[in-house]
Amino acid sequence: MGNVAPSDKHPACPVEMLAREKPTQLMAQLLAVWPQVQEALKAGHTLRLIHQRLNLVGVPISYKLLSLYRGRIERRKKAPAASVLPNTVGAVGRQNHTPPGFDPLANLEAQERKRRAAWQYPSGLPDINKLAK
Repeated sequence: MGNVAPSDKHPACPVEMLAREKPTQLMAQLLAVWPQVQEALKAGHTLRLIHQRLNLVGVPISYKLLSLYRGRIERRKKAPAASVLPNTVGAVGRQNHTPPGFDPLANLEAQERKRRAAWQYPSGLPDINKLAK
């Protein structure tokens, strides 16, 4: 009966085990410790010192990449919330945002009327006497 697991301890689900493991992606590793990084920055520590400490705890990141990822994370926080909303292009495209009485082709139509008033082709067949010989 040594092979049977006690009833109070269930074998861990593989997904639960994943949650306890260190992520393989460098950005994910950095995001896991990012709150502590922010606290260190707020306390006045330099990014260079934070970089050294990250390498000591097993996050193998270069200073240049840490600086780049810091910018990405900060921009992601400042991104507008609209990027998180579901795609509503169809609904937005159907809405009419033009003021009443607005005609975007009014200027073009007015120019065309002026051009037509200046010259119009005569109807019918051309006069043979007026043609150059």
